[in-house]
Amino acid sequence: MRRFVLAASCLVLCCAHETRPDAKPGKLVPAHLIGCRLDAPGAKPGPDAPAVPEMSADFQIDPRGRVRDVHIQGGSGPYAKALRRHLESCEYDPATKDGRPVATRRAAVYSGYP
Repeated sequence: MRRFVLAASCLVLCCAHETRPDAKPGKLVPAHLIGCRLDAPGAKPGPDAPAVPEMSADFQIDPRGRVRDVHIQGGSGPYAKALRRHLESCEYDPATKDGRPVATRRAAVYSGYP
């Protein structure tokens, strides 16, 4: 009986070790737009300016706050190039995770209707 109690107590003590708590997910603070050097296409339309098509853009903001890897859908030719130049001229405060700058992706829709 003593051996059984000793074996059972050893088993209980071996299984009762403290488990590590799950690591807390880091706090992610999103990127914040500081400004853009170029206006978006269709931002200041004139009275006889052509209509700008609706376009969507997906882009990355790197850890230094610069826009990279721009993908544009819905526009073609000069409008897509103008939107790409506009986005690449923008500067952001980069997103941070646990206080460290990290790269993030963002998506936006641009439309040229007044």
